[in-house]
Amino acid sequence: MRIKLLDHLRDGEATVGQLQSALGASQQNVSKHLGILHGAGMVTRSKRGTSVVYAISDPDVFALCDQVCGGVRRQVAELETILQPISDV
Repeated sequence: MRIKLLDHLRDGEATVGQLQSALGASQQNVSKHLGILHGAGMVTRSKRGTSVVYAISDPDVFALCDQVCGGVRRQVAELETILQPISDV
């Protein structure tokens, strides 16, 4: 969920409601993960009227996201290679 939030914020700042709608998650879940990302210094938040707007605090965070996602993609590809012969039987 946190990687999805960061990836969505790649396109620009967003409110909890916008992120909730885009990701199909509950408000509570989105808020919890944004709080953790904020505590880690990965996102900033600012109050605009009655809304809180979140944004990426440092664009270098995307290098981390790309590295994590690349690692996951490699693991999935390896699992598919291992499981392919089994499904051919």
